[in-house]
Amino acid sequence: MPDIYSGLLFFMIYAFFGWCLEVVYQALEHGRFINRGFLNGPYCPIYGFGVILVTGALEPLKGNLIILFAGSVILTSALELVTGFILEKIFNMHWWDYSKEHFNLGGYICLKFSLLWGVACIVTVRLIHPAVESFVAALPHFVGMTAIVVFLIGFTSDMIVSVTAIIHIKQRITLLNDISSEMRKISDKTGERIFDAVETAKSHKDDLDELSASQKARFNELKAKYKAAYEKKGYYMKRIEKAFPKLHFDADNSFRRQLSKLKEELNYHINNKH
Repeated sequence: MPDIYSGLLFFMIYAFFGWCLEVVYQALEHGRFINRGFLNGPYCPIYGFGVILVTGALEPLKGNLIILFAGSVILTSALELVTGFILEKIFNMHWWDYSKEHFNLGGYICLKFSLLWGVACIVTVRLIHPAVESFVAALPHFVGMTAIVVFLIGFTSDMIVSVTAIIHIKQRITLLNDISSEMRKISDKTGERIFDAVETAKSHKDDLDELSASQKARFNELKAKYKAAYEKKGYYMKRIEKAFPKLHFDADNSFRRQLSKLKEELNYHINNKH
């Protein structure tokens, strides 16, 4: 196992390499630059932790390709599973989603990417890490310590800013969810009233029109409130939506579904009451 000094440098290097890998992958998939990662800086901590975990546990076994591959698949899958689960429990957000992939576990991990991580770890342990070790060993201690201090200051500040921003996003999501929930209650209640009226043949078109008009003011109020909350996005929110497209909260779609559902119910019963 590396000492603390070497371990921190390894973490910095591989967190940066991981960020570069994510940027390249997203550029190939989407054709544009996307600053991936939970944090704002050019690093993805999970890669740093992952490589330190794999090299520390499996480097002594790198001569056996089968054990190295199998161990890499198990360790990286476990890290990705635990990280995804913890992030979701803390922030109530699913940061990545493999649920559409075959042989996935809760959307946190899937067979395809686990196998790819295994291959990547073989390349890292056998080819990349020896070069990184040589680089770290040749790096003047003063330069290495300066890099570590600067990195830790920036990393810690970035973490504080990002977590604070995520808390604000959660508050915004709660507000949007409350609006959507109220829309659903209004829609369900109105649908029940229309059904009862049509079933008992006591309703007229004017009654339904009046019912529709009575909901209009509340709908407009909710729409204005929703729009104000939805459009109030800071830099971090905009960046995180680009970095994690599947992280988008479903409040907007839910709101629109409830509004559309209510309009369809009103129009159907008004046009078919006879």
